[in-house]
Amino acid sequence: MKLPFKLWSDDKNKKVYRIVHTYQLTVEQYVKANNRDEAFDICLDKGGIIHDKINRHLTNEDFEVCETTYVDADPEHTDVKYVGTIIENEEQELECDTLEPESKDSIIPFNKKFGRHG
Repeated sequence: MKLPFKLWSDDKNKKVYRIVHTYQLTVEQYVKANNRDEAFDICLDKGGIIHDKINRHLTNEDFEVCETTYVDADPEHTDVKYVGTIIENEEQELECDTLEPESKDSIIPFNKKFGRHG
């Protein structure tokens, strides 16, 4: 078995352990689309996490005693949920018309000028 770190003479009789941490990573994004399938496709293409950024540099390491060999992040579940339609209100500002009550407090308002959440 090849280890990811060098062995030195004072390492004799030490034990080597492989520790695997499984983390739950939640990413919530809002997507403008015409329908559910298009929203999911847009999220796959232009949303989500940048997988290239998930690498061994995400971890703490001391190359003498602890080194990372593998880091991965794959979604276990994806939920696509309709939250409303973007409309123009009486003040001629854009807003989302039918936000669901349980998520309304956590919604970041849509910014008309910049075309993204404010």
